[in-house]
Amino acid sequence: MDEIQRFVASVGGVADYRALDEFGASRASVRAAVKAGALSVVRNRWFAITEADADVVRAVRVGGVLTGASVARIRGLWTLSDDLLHVRVKSTASRLTSPDDRAVPLDSANHGVCVHYSPSSERSVCVDSIADAIVEMFRCGDGRSALAALDSALNKRLLGRRDLAAMRPRIPAGKAWIFDRADAGAQSGLESLVRLLLATTRVKYQTQVWIAPAGRVDILIGDRLVLELDGRTFHTGQAFEEDRRRDFALTMQGYLVLRLSYRMVIEHWDEVAAGILHLVRRNEHRWGRSRAAGPTQFRFAG
Repeated sequence: MDEIQRFVASVGGVADYRALDEFGASRASVRAAVKAGALSVVRNRWFAITEADADVVRAVRVGGVLTGASVARIRGLWTLSDDLLHVRVKSTASRLTSPDDRAVPLDSANHGVCVHYSPSSERSVCVDSIADAIVEMFRCGDGRSALAALDSALNKRLLGRRDLAAMRPRIPAGKAWIFDRADAGAQSGLESLVRLLLATTRVKYQTQVWIAPAGRVDILIGDRLVLELDGRTFHTGQAFEEDRRRDFALTMQGYLVLRLSYRMVIEHWDEVAAGILHLVRRNEHRWGRSRAAGPTQFRFAG
C-alpha cells in the first residue's frame, strides 16, 4: 500500500486506473487502499492521496487536469491575481462536474472554473507541465500574466531554451510577439508588465542596470528615468533605509527615480502606465541640453 501511495505522489497526487495498472498495482490493492483510507475516490476511476494539492484534486473532479494560472500558482511562479480554477479537458468532453461535488453538473461561472478545451493527451496526468500550463495561459487572457509566469519560470530555471523552442509554435499568432519578450533575467512579474508596456509603445529601456554608487536598478528608461519595482512585501527596517539611500544617491546624480509599489502596478496599472508614458513624452528620460553629457558624480557616505 505504501508503494501505491508513493507512486501516486510521484505523478502529482492523483492517478487513474490506467496509470495504476501500468505501475503494476492490482485493482484489488487499489480498492484495499481506498478502504483503508490511503486513497480517496475523486471521480470514477481516479484516486488521490491525502497530501494531494486541493486544486489538483478539484480539477480532476471537474473531469480534466489542472492547467494555466492554477499550475503557475502551485509551482510558485509569478502571476497576476486569478481566483479561477483552470482545468484543461478534452475538446469532446461532456458531463463535467463541480470541482467540489461530483454529483453536481459543472456551472463554470458559479463554480469559478475556467475550462480549457484541447485535444486529449495520450498520458494519464492530473496536472499539466509548466510548459503546457504557460501555453494555456497565452491562449487564455491578454498575455500579460502569461509573460510574467514565463519570465518567472525561466528565472527559476524551470524552463530553458529548448522548452521555449518547443512552446513557440503552440502560441497563438497574435500573442507570439509577447512570448518573444520573455527574459530570464526578470526579477519580478512587475518588471515583466512594465517591460511589456515599454515594448508595446516602442520606448527604449534596459533592465538590471548597474549605476554606481546606488547599485543595480530594475529598469532604466532612456538616460535617466529609473523605475524601481517593490514586491508584495513592504520593505521595513534596514531594507527601507537601503531603498531610500539608493534613491537619494540616484537623485543627487540627476536621475529621476520612480519607486512603484506592488499595489500601484497591480491595482492602478492604467494610471501608472499613463504616468510613465507622460514623463517619456516630456523627455524626462533624457539628459537636458543644459545638463552635462552624463550624470553628476555623487557618492553617499554611510
